[in-house]
Amino acid sequence: MSIGLRGTRIASASPLPRRGRSRRPGTSGSALYVYGIIPAGVPVPGELHGIGDAQVQVVADGSVAALTSQLSLSRPLGTGADLRAHARVVETVHQSCAVLPMRFGGALKNAGAVVAELLEPNADAFASALRRIANHEQFVLRGRYLKGAALAEVLAEDPQVARLSAWLRERDADTHRLEAIRLGTLVARALERKQQADLALMRELLEPRVTAISERAPTSPEIAVDAAFLVDRPDRSAFEQAAEELGMRWDNRIRLRLVGPLPAYDFAQTVETEQWAC
Repeated sequence: MSIGLRGTRIASASPLPRRGRSRRPGTSGSALYVYGIIPAGVPVPGELHGIGDAQVQVVADGSVAALTSQLSLSRPLGTGADLRAHARVVETVHQSCAVLPMRFGGALKNAGAVVAELLEPNADAFASALRRIANHEQFVLRGRYLKGAALAEVLAEDPQVARLSAWLRERDADTHRLEAIRLGTLVARALERKQQADLALMRELLEPRVTAISERAPTSPEIAVDAAFLVDRPDRSAFEQAAEELGMRWDNRIRLRLVGPLPAYDFAQTVETEQWAC
């Protein structure tokens, strides 16, 4: 348990790449599965294995290279083990260099095709993206309002909502549906304002310690924050300390979980890596 953060700080779990359909050159034989793009010349662990326990190989061209492994075209692709293997390769190599993770499911016929179809046409875009995330790590901060906490705050802060809520509690909901709908609308707007205020506080405390922020829109009123942060490795301690301070400010109202460090999944995508697996 991390002090100030109401929840577990996870050091190894990560979001998996989005699953896509495998680009299969044929139905028999083998292909080269592609995990990600790295700078050329960076050493990769010799015993690193990926999907199907195949050894990871580097295919280089100019300043960029692809992390690949042999893939039998006759084997099914898309199991949980395959997804975990994809993530494991990316995360292992991320320990020593920047990685642009490819979407899950991309494969090419052979090393020549990897160079001609992937590396050569996109060399400049890949090199630029690698420079942008070099020496950086990603952290993900997720916060959920404790049960009843946000609504209790709304009732305490908004007299109109409190009066209407109290009035409806003493009446039949079916008879007063319009009033119930109005209350629901008022509560939803108040919760949205509260989310925006909490997001503003998060930015105030954390933005000065990071290179970039990627916010995800809340999927429900219970979600307070859901954001990814690109953190320069030398700034990691300051960022984690700021996250601890945020957790202490939100104690007893928002449960936070800080996940990382991770490869820069939310910040490493290019048009090329996004579209590769289809």
